[in-house]
Amino acid sequence: MCSIRLSGISWHSRRKTSCCTFSLGMLDNFCGTNGGSITEQPTQNVCHWDPTAILSEPYLAAGQGHGCLVLNRNIKSPSHVVKALWQNASVRCCVDGGTNKWLNFIRNELQNDCSIKLPDLITGDFDSISQETEDYFSSRGVKRIHTPDQNNTDFTKAVDVLKPIIREKKLRDIIVLHDTSGRFDQIMSNINTLFTRNDEFCNIYLLGSCSLTWLLRPGKHSIVIPPHLVEEQRWCSLLPIGHEATSVTTKGLKWNLKNSPSYFGGLVSTSNTYASTHIEIETNSTLVWSMGVFYFGDD
Repeated sequence: MCSIRLSGISWHSRRKTSCCTFSLGMLDNFCGTNGGSITEQPTQNVCHWDPTAILSEPYLAAGQGHGCLVLNRNIKSPSHVVKALWQNASVRCCVDGGTNKWLNFIRNELQNDCSIKLPDLITGDFDSISQETEDYFSSRGVKRIHTPDQNNTDFTKAVDVLKPIIREKKLRDIIVLHDTSGRFDQIMSNINTLFTRNDEFCNIYLLGSCSLTWLLRPGKHSIVIPPHLVEEQRWCSLLPIGHEATSVTTKGLKWNLKNSPSYFGGLVSTSNTYASTHIEIETNSTLVWSMGVFYFGDD
């Protein structure tokens, strides 16, 4: 029996060995959880991640599907990437004011492309969506789900709505279109949703204007880095948000850690970069992994 606990959620397995394999987070045999068509890898107890599938063709998480969710921030990722991820998603959701942002994106960045698929859902407490936007999508038959609970953010509640849908579709990945500029409290709230809503059935990835962010649970991880990001020496970071990681070891980074503690008020690995296209990380506590994925001059 293996057991992993994070934020009050436990995963258990009665298998003698376990392996988890991710291609942008598609979870395979994570402590005994079946991960769809991804096959078990020979390396035991290592979580394998490959974000390449959403940064280039086919723009399809795990090669077999994902959910796409739009938050109430301007969409600044490259338009062709956003369009492909949206079109390839198995379920598409706009969150309250994010619906305004999506309609603006269609009109301004995609030139009212009539091939763009409609959202499957619009969720939220609806204090931000404009009447024009609401009328636009309701006239096209888009389902509207009111989530009035004020103890959770609209983002968190949207994930709760999507979870049973993606589980029914045998998916685990939700790609969230957001941005890290603007209000700091909202940025941290989005990170909090990663911690409270990631579980063995749902992996959440924050895709911003120049970054891709997800959680690394306690254990060993292997991350494939696209060669151009290594060549361009793009940034990456490991963030011990909310708690101390008393032992972190890395291989393949320019500045590696070896059994190092990581905590705010002490060592935090930011503005790191790559020495290899293959990164290994071992941690005894959950870390936030964030990496630069698109080129912007202010990095």
